[in-house]
Amino acid sequence: MSDDDTMVVYQLKVSLRGISPMIWRRLLVPARMTLYELHRAIQIAFGWEDYHLHAFKLHSREYSTTRTGERHRDPSGSEVMLANLQLRLRQRIIYEYDFGDMWVHEVRVEAKLRQEDGKTCPACIGGARAGPPEDVGGPFGYYALLARLADEEYEDDGLSAYDAERFSLREVNAALKRELAER
Repeated sequence: MSDDDTMVVYQLKVSLRGISPMIWRRLLVPARMTLYELHRAIQIAFGWEDYHLHAFKLHSREYSTTRTGERHRDPSGSEVMLANLQLRLRQRIIYEYDFGDMWVHEVRVEAKLRQEDGKTCPACIGGARAGPPEDVGGPFGYYALLARLADEEYEDDGLSAYDAERFSLREVNAALKRELAER
């Protein structure tokens, strides 16, 4: 990683596939961020608990884990950073989470920026709608949940407080700052 990479910030749009209207987040992440840290940032941004395995796919390669909390390493054993991946504008990265529910996210590189002094990174700068609850059963299970919640005779299964339209930029950024912000 060069000295220039220490000042690079990627603007990424993370969209959840198979759901309409779209659930998405726009993140600013430093190039020196590791793939594991990007995974954690996406987990936080979508309100998930990191209970399941995940994988990133780009450049015809898969960076996956065999247990939760595991770091992504290159063949030499070094932890993979975004700067190592030589990301280009409009490049698409696939991020899969929970291989049972099979949540597939498209991560698009929207911009390559210079980090501004005094700005916290990573940060969420936009988004829409609440991330689906854990273990809801993927897109089909999510739609079934929305139908149950709309049913006036719905019997509470612990998910009655779920609001599909709720998204709080402030809450996401507070959680990102607690776990991932550079000090």
